[in-house]
Amino acid sequence: MKRLFALTLMLLAGRLLVAQVPYVRIEDRQTKYEQLTQQTGTLCKITDYEISTQLFNNIETSVRSVVVDDAVRYFYRIYRKEKEERPAFEALVAYDDLVELNRELESMIEEERKDRNARKDYCETFYRTEDGFQIGYFIKNRQTNWYLVQDRYNQNKVFFDSGTKLKDHFKKAMTKFEEVMKKSGN
Repeated sequence: MKRLFALTLMLLAGRLLVAQVPYVRIEDRQTKYEQLTQQTGTLCKITDYEISTQLFNNIETSVRSVVVDDAVRYFYRIYRKEKEERPAFEALVAYDDLVELNRELESMIEEERKDRNARKDYCETFYRTEDGFQIGYFIKNRQTNWYLVQDRYNQNKVFFDSGTKLKDHFKKAMTKFEEVMKKSGN
C-alpha cells in the first residue's frame, strides 16, 4: 500500500512540475523586423538604399529604413532572386545585430585560421543573432566553407569562400548606415 501511495505521489508531483513550465513555440516569436512591420493600425514606410557592390553569388545588399509612427529602425538587407537551380534568399538584420555580427566576425576569422592549422577532421563555428540570422564556417579535410543562414524559419544556407570578403562588405554596409542615418537626421 505504501508503495502504491509513493508511486502515485511521484507521478502527480512530476505532472505538477511539468504543468508549471510555459511552452512557447519558436514559430510564435517574431523577428525584430516582423515586430515592427506587422503592426496593425499604424503607418509604415520602408525605404531601401542599395550598397553599390554585390556580396557574392549574385547576392545584393542594401540598408533598409523602416519608419512606423515616427520610430525609425534600420536593417541590413541581404537578398538574392530565385533562379531554377537555387532558392531565393532574403535576410533582414537589425542595425544593432549587424554591429555585433561585425565584431564576432573578426574573432571568427582568427579562429578559422587556428582551426584550419590544427588539422582537425571536422570543426564548425557559428554565431546566431536573436532573430536566427547565422554566420559561420565549417572545416572538413582542411577545407573551409563559410555560410549564412537566413533566419530560424528558413535554414537554407548560402555558401561563400572567405570571411574577410564578408568583413570588408560589412565595413561598406556600416559606412552606408552612417550615411543614411546622417541624411535622415538620426
